[in-house]
Formats: sequence, structure tokens, C-alpha cells
Amino acid sequence: MEIKMSDIAEMAGVSKSTVSRALKNDCRVKEETKNNILKIARKYNYQPNKVAQALAEKNTKIIAVILPSAPRSVSDPFFLEFLHGVNNAAYQQGYSLTIPPVEKENFASFKEINQKINFDGVILTEPQLNDPRIKYLQENKTPFVFNGNPMADRDISWVDTDNQLGAYQAVDYLIKKGHKKIATITGPLNLVAGKYRLEGYLQALKENNLQLNEDWIIESDFTEKGAHLAAKNLIKDYNEISAVFAANDLMALGIIKSLKDAGIRIPEDLSLIAFDSIKMGEYIEPPLTTIKNTGLEKGEKAVELLIKIIENQDLAGKHILYPPELVVRDSVQDIN
Repeated sequence: MEIKMSDIAEMAGVSKSTVSRALKNDCRVKEETKNNILKIARKYNYQPNKVAQALAEKNTKIIAVILPSAPRSVSDPFFLEFLHGVNNAAYQQGYSLTIPPVEKENFASFKEINQKINFDGVILTEPQLNDPRIKYLQENKTPFVFNGNPMADRDISWVDTDNQLGAYQAVDYLIKKGHKKIATITGPLNLVAGKYRLEGYLQALKENNLQLNEDWIIESDFTEKGAHLAAKNLIKDYNEISAVFAANDLMALGIIKSLKDAGIRIPEDLSLIAFDSIKMGEYIEPPLTTIKNTGLEKGEKAVELLIKIIENQDLAGKHILYPPELVVRDSVQDIN
């Protein structure tokens, strides 16, 4: 005879949540009640259903992951690696994922998702400056963790790589290789990552006493297509500049296409460095010099933090900052 949790609850004269806790050996259940429930479960060879257990405890065991909207989303290799880390850690802890579609910069769309889908907590990506999602989630008492430092309330949990330091390392490396006229194609400057990678570029120029040319700072959108178009504005000045810092690897791919279409060789005519260290960067020609941004580890750590918040466990630290690491390949020419 196959029985359900509700059947055991009825036989034992308790609620389904008490049955669920007893089966987990929860200390809140009286010993006598626990023993009775376990006796019934053994008698009928009961196999607990994880979904039923979660519902009985008023939990869903579901984590929502809010990725950037199309065209990026899982088509961006960095976020695919991040999602792989999230999935690994969630599965090991008995949680499932949902990845709801949220329209770009549409706060109403985000609120609608939060109201329609049941989940225990949410992992958010790409924090904006003055991100409106923070206040909304706090007011609704929804557990959340950011992939990216939102530069807001210190009580907010996040994982990140030091964007400003990583960008600084990239541009400083170009300078050490003899480059003095360096352009950059940035991500959206309303995003924390876009702003602080630009800050790192500016810091490296300033500390090395290099003149800033505003025309060599071009804002893009962290996509291959966006950077392909943006790079066309640099091509007319390429005789003046000797290197470009792309704010992520995906944009570097778009820049490479634009330069190759114009007959400009990398690194012989123009050097290129980027940020993220996606796998694809190893196999393009030339292999891309970049800054490592550990998507897999950040995904795993974000889940670890979130589950501790959901389950009211002690947090050793709410902020996890990974150091950036220069990955030297073949896209930068030494012109000393």
C-alpha cells in the first residue's frame, strides 16, 4: 500500500508539517510523537516526496535566478558559467531553480514575477546604481543575494569580483607594455559593473600620468553586437590609439570582428584586453588577454549565502569579494 504524507498525518493525528519535521529528526517534535510517526512510516515503507515535504513546511525549496534580459541572458557565456555554479550548489542542497523572464529595466515586470511565482529566495544579477529591487524585496521580506556589489545597504548579501581593481590591472598591464593612448568600450554606466570598470580604467590613466581623451570612452551594452557597432567609432581614430580595453570578453569578440572587417590586425596594429575570461576567449585568434572573473565559484557561493538566509543560519560574512586575476594570452603587443 502506497501512502502519502497526509495519510501519515491522519494516522498519527498531527499536521503534515509535523510529519515532515519528524522525518527530518527535527528536535522541535516531541520524542513520543516522532517515534509514532516513524513507526507508521516504516510500517508502510513510506518514501518522502521532496516537493510534498517543502509544501508541508510552507517552503518551496525553489530559488529564483534573475538573469539579464535578452539578448544576453544564458547566451552570455559568463552567465551560463554562473548559472552552472548556482545549479550545482542548489542541487546538492535539495533546491530547484526557476529562471523567470524579466524585461530589461522594467521594474513592473520584476514585481509581477515576484507576485506570480512562489520561491524561497532570489539571486539577482547586474545590480543597478540605486537598484529599486532592493527596497521592494526588503519590504516583502524576500531573502535575496546579488551577484555583484550593489553599492547600497551594508546589510545586503552579495558576491562579486573587484571590478575597479580588475579594470585597473588590465589598463595598467597595457601601460607597462608601452601603450599610452588607450581607448575603452564600456558596459552600461547605470550598472555597477559598468561604472566601476570605467573607474578602474580612469584610475590607471591618472596614476600613470596619461592624458584622458573623452572621445576614446564609448559606452556600449556588454553585448557582442553592441561592441561591434561601437568599435566602428574607434576605427577612424585607430592611427592615434594603440590599445583598447573592452569591459567584458563578449564585447571583445564584437570588437575583433569590427577590426578584422576593417583590415586592422590584433595585436600588430591594435592591442586588445578584456574582462571575464570566458572559455571562448582561449580559442579565438589571437587568444584574448583578459581578467579572470570566476562565474562558477560565484554562483556556488551565492547559493550558499542565500540558503543560510532562507534557513536562518548564521552568516560568517555577507560580502564575498574575489580578487581579479590577469590572464595573459596573445592579444596585447609589447611596444616598448
